Amino acid sequence: MPGEPGARHPYLVLAVVAGGTLLNTLAASTITLALPALGAGLALSIERSRWVMQAYLLTTTVALLPAGRAGDLLGHRRIYLGGFLLFGLASLGAGLAPSFAPLVVARLVQGLGAAMVMSAGPALITTSVAATERGRSLGLLSTATYLGLTAGPPLGGWLIAELSWRAVFFVNVPVALLVLLLGPLALPRAPARERVRFDAAGAAALGVGSLLLLGLGEGSSWGWGSSATLACLGLGLAGLVGFVHLERRSPAPLLELGLFRARAFSGSTLAALCNYVALFVPIILLPFLLIEGTGTSSRSAGLLLAAQPIVMALTASPAGWLSDRIGSRALAASGLAILALALFLLGESAATATRAELALLLALAGLGTGLFVSPNSSALMGAAPRGQQGIAGAVMATARNLGMLVGTAAGTELFRQAGGGSGRRWTPMDYRAFRLAQHAASGSSLLGALAALAAGASRGPER
Repeated sequence: MPGEPGARHPYLVLAVVAGGTLLNTLAASTITLALPALGAGLALSIERSRWVMQAYLLTTTVALLPAGRAGDLLGHRRIYLGGFLLFGLASLGAGLAPSFAPLVVARLVQGLGAAMVMSAGPALITTSVAATERGRSLGLLSTATYLGLTAGPPLGGWLIAELSWRAVFFVNVPVALLVLLLGPLALPRAPARERVRFDAAGAAALGVGSLLLLGLGEGSSWGWGSSATLACLGLGLAGLVGFVHLERRSPAPLLELGLFRARAFSGSTLAALCNYVALFVPIILLPFLLIEGTGTSSRSAGLLLAAQPIVMALTASPAGWLSDRIGSRALAASGLAILALALFLLGESAATATRAELALLLALAGLGTGLFVSPNSSALMGAAPRGQQGIAGAVMATARNLGMLVGTAAGTELFRQAGGGSGRRWTPMDYRAFRLAQHAASGSSLLGALAALAAGASRGPER
């Protein structure tokens, strides 16, 4: 990269960012299996244990845009390494936490560190590689993510069985140290930039807007008509309206709303949101189908569920390579169409399918998502100017996290409203409720396919 201040070899940058993503995702995904042991160790109810995950996810989602903007202003390397520093320190604090409150505080800080890593990682890659290799590079980043998601639960189970639930937090500390040692040697320094004021008012309004996510996530347990839910939804909507108003008037906005006037950017963002909504409806319900519906053991269910992320990991990098040559539009739309078909068939056959057939349908869903993610990410990042790559990475991650939250909440609520339940052997009513939820997820995927088609055949400008 001649002429770029502080440049490093692009493949060295890719190796460090992808390796850090793999290790970070691996460490973070081990925590889900720790919740029962954690709850028993700290004498927590299921509802309080859930907040160990909820606090992390909400903080990550809210902090992504400010972290992305900070990366554009201060340099993506600084934000990336700072994120790992926070993540490592917070992991140490979580592992040592004596009670519920300190653990939740540590998870909030972990979420902030994760947001910094998530927003800066794609920006470091897209500003270090040629536009003709952007899809392949982001595909490798996606592969690293899915490998971490695949290996995380088995690793978490082993750590809990052999050590304790605290080990799933302590394992993050050497991960952070490794990235902090290698990062300064491999990642490019930021060029000198004109000083621009950070949009603190926009960040505050966005924080208030996050109450909408809290209301959507907790509405089913609090009651949709409860004062807490209605207050969160009302204040959250008001915060988001205020955020848009502030961003339109700010000379240096946290989020440049003009980005969404580009069809490739807005279409790719909507497609990503729809993909993750569709993906997380089955993710939240499948464990119940397997364990309570088919009588599958937890160990066997974990192995069966691994079929989807394994295929996603195998597909993401080749799909990114192919998108560099033929464009993103056809690949992204085809991937979401395949995902829609897999989810429709999953809903139709859940009551009668064998475990092998369920594994094949999950592999088909993984193929669809793997074909979609890298081309769509390349189109989204390529549609943003070079000076706003941090924001573009943050928007991409925000769409992912928001889709996870909406998909999880919508899946459980649809299942519950249609008569589905848990804690018992499934009845025909439960299978009908599961089918309804999967059909809704399939519809979300088809909407995403239309958005991907509307985004156009963007390879992204040469930047």
